[in-house]
Amino acid sequence: MVRFDISDLRVFVNVVQAGSITRGAERSHRAVASISARIKEMETEMGARLLERGRGGVVPTDAGRKLLGHSYRLLNEVQRMNDDLSEYGSRGKSFVKLCSNTTALYEYLQQPLSDFLKETPGTTLTIEEMVNDQIPQAVLDGRADIGVVAEPVDTRGLETIPLVTDRYVIVARPSWTSVTGKRACFSDFLDYEFVGPGRGTWMHTMLQQHATEHGKPLKNCVQLRSFSMACELVANGVGIGIVPGSSARRMQKLVGIKIIELEDAWAALPLKLCVRREAELAQHPAALLKYLMAGSAQEQHNPADDMTPKD
Repeated sequence: MVRFDISDLRVFVNVVQAGSITRGAERSHRAVASISARIKEMETEMGARLLERGRGGVVPTDAGRKLLGHSYRLLNEVQRMNDDLSEYGSRGKSFVKLCSNTTALYEYLQQPLSDFLKETPGTTLTIEEMVNDQIPQAVLDGRADIGVVAEPVDTRGLETIPLVTDRYVIVARPSWTSVTGKRACFSDFLDYEFVGPGRGTWMHTMLQQHATEHGKPLKNCVQLRSFSMACELVANGVGIGIVPGSSARRMQKLVGIKIIELEDAWAALPLKLCVRREAELAQHPAALLKYLMAGSAQEQHNPADDMTPKD
């Protein structure tokens, strides 16, 4: 029978997340030799290798990935226990983990997160900005209590709650007149070079698919993940960009860009909250979820309401 304690699991998770025993030791505030020896003891106890060691660091084996999944779940349950018991002790402290994509984090979450932290001063909130399609797995694994994702993304096995609907728009420098009017279709822009999302991202893949549907390639002169920087480059005369409307309107106050609304039905960008089971959330993650839901309900303006796609 395998016997690992909670500290062993934390150490193993730290090493895997850090990608090396040295950095994992730093996260665990333990000596490298001590961490290395303990993982070897765990491997001996299991009768299987947990990590593949190489020059670039370490990655979990199949057995290691299995242990990692159990570790996330068990550590999450321990945190839930601590949360539930914290109200009975004056020294109790709660930890909440949130992962979010860029758009939601910078455009919609700042106010509800601020309100939540002011109302719950004993809570430590860990926020991780993640690539959109990695967020559901982080929630499933227990690395995050709550995720905020943009559709389309695979959220099977999770409960989802609508947050707000944004909408993709085209940004261009004010003097750009190749496409006139305040609204147009995506196909109207395919002859021009884009400051676009990074290759391999779900947004880049989606735009490529829609360009292919119109029989044209997606032309990129720059690829990057930052919507703010995309707007800045466009303002400086580098191509045109496609970004969420909320990002474009925020940046329009800072740099010279004009916004052209996309009429395509797929340009709607629904943002959703996701959790494993709302009813099973510990006290403080459940409280944060309510703040985020309340913030969504108080949205005074939904960008999607401005658009009625043409048939």
